[in-house]
Amino acid sequence: MKLTIDTDQLADAAQWALRAVPGNPPIPVMAGMRLDAADDNTLTLAGYDYYRSARAAEDCEVSESGTLLVPGRVFTDIVKAFPKGKPTTLALDGTDLALSCGTAHILLPTLPLDDYPTLPTISAASGTVDGPALAAAGAAVAVAACTDETIATLTGVQFGLADTTLTLSATDRYSFHVADMPWTPNPATKGKGKNKPRVAGTALVPADAVRDAARILADADTAELTITDSQFAISVPGRWATSSLIEGELPNYAALFPTEFESVATTGTEALIDAIKHIQPLLGKADPMVLEVTDGQITVRAGTDDKGRGRDQVHADLEGAPLDIAFNPSLLLKTLQQIDGPVTQFNFTTATKPALVHGVDQADVFRGLVMPIRLTSISG
Repeated sequence: MKLTIDTDQLADAAQWALRAVPGNPPIPVMAGMRLDAADDNTLTLAGYDYYRSARAAEDCEVSESGTLLVPGRVFTDIVKAFPKGKPTTLALDGTDLALSCGTAHILLPTLPLDDYPTLPTISAASGTVDGPALAAAGAAVAVAACTDETIATLTGVQFGLADTTLTLSATDRYSFHVADMPWTPNPATKGKGKNKPRVAGTALVPADAVRDAARILADADTAELTITDSQFAISVPGRWATSSLIEGELPNYAALFPTEFESVATTGTEALIDAIKHIQPLLGKADPMVLEVTDGQITVRAGTDDKGRGRDQVHADLEGAPLDIAFNPSLLLKTLQQIDGPVTQFNFTTATKPALVHGVDQADVFRGLVMPIRLTSISG
């Protein structure tokens, strides 16, 4: 192998591939990053941890094609530190990879390529999606996924595939986030079997894989989405990501989300977020925050005599009966911060039942269900 490549492009590609290089590899060779220099003047870098893969391709000048394996984290740190604006040369020197950039010259031992597992193949696309839209939906929903890995099913984001709508959902039992977006399925690839792309049904994808995919989607106009019975994959020009699926499925959100309400309140999204943040320092992780919802304002209050008390108010319009309802402030903030709109709408049934939260006229884009905290008494 011998090639010359723009250093910034190399560093960016290495950073992406590194996402799938395990920090604590089960065997030493899994700490490797695979480098493929092809005759078409393309360098592809790849990381793999048996469950997910990340690949990046960049244009370069290839003098000698070849494939090798290098320690992924060390390689990435080296190229990130190289001077910007100067090309980097990679060349196989015996069993070492020689890296040269400006006045820097480094020999990096290679790893045994024959011991590295075969990278997963990506099936034909199930369909295409708008990159920024999927990035936004994935980020908004993934924050609701559970972080307790002993409950594996709840650590995922569920993708629901329908004729023209892609629905993402996630829950940690205390909140439930759902986002809808259009997509264009590819019926020509429809099939059955482990490696056949699907255009209908559901698939449970690890939330970490969805968050990572969002990083390459934001700048891509269009992305190819592939879902099979065992794999989730996202492809944009020059970047690919795959992940194994989680077995099981989430509860049916449609059965959990209320459709009839006693009260509906609207208020400024940022104003309410700020009010909650003003009071939140007084609270411990399990301490509740009370929203006093009336026509004209929402009063946010919380605290105890020993920790301190506080309140703040924001303007609100209310249709229906006023109520006092308590939430975990972090849980409520997590949902409010996903609303992409200046006005938030709260839909209440009672003070002891979940509240439906979404932007005004945006329930068909993103909506969150937030469990309240049941209080024996509300004082303050």
